[in-house]
Amino acid sequence: MSEHTASITWHKQGEFSHEHVERSHHAQMSGHSIPMSGANTPAFADPEQMLAASLASCHMQTFLLLAAKKRLQVESYEDTATAIVEANGEGKMYVSEVRLKPRAVFMGDKRPSQDDIKNMHHKAHEHCFVSNSLISKTIIEPVF
Repeated sequence: MSEHTASITWHKQGEFSHEHVERSHHAQMSGHSIPMSGANTPAFADPEQMLAASLASCHMQTFLLLAAKKRLQVESYEDTATAIVEANGEGKMYVSEVRLKPRAVFMGDKRPSQDDIKNMHHKAHEHCFVSNSLISKTIIEPVF
C-alpha cells in the first residue's frame, strides 16, 4: 500500500453569495502549487483536466515500462487527453469518458509494428492503476 497526498486551498475573493462563488483555488502536491478553478477556465486547470492528465500520465508510465521490458527504445511520447462530462442515468454529472491520443516515437533497430503498439497500449490500460480506479470509459486512439 502507498499513500499519495494532495491538498487544496481556497480563500474568499470578493462577494460570497448564492449568486456568486469564486471557484479559483490552488492544489499543492510534491512541493508544487497548481492554480485551479471551475471547468473551462483558460487561466486555470479544472478538475476534469486533472483527471484526464492523471489517467494519461499513468497510462504513459505503464506503456514506457512495458516498452523498456521489451528492450524497445522510446525517443518521445506525447498524448492529448480529453475528459467528457455528461449526465448519468440519475441526472448527476460525471466524467463518462476519457479519450487518450498517445503518440510514441521509437528509435533503434528494434521497432514495434502498429499492431504491437496497439497491444502495448491495451496492456498498459489493463495495468494502469488510475484506469483501474475509474468508472469512466477509456478510449485509446494511438497516433502513428
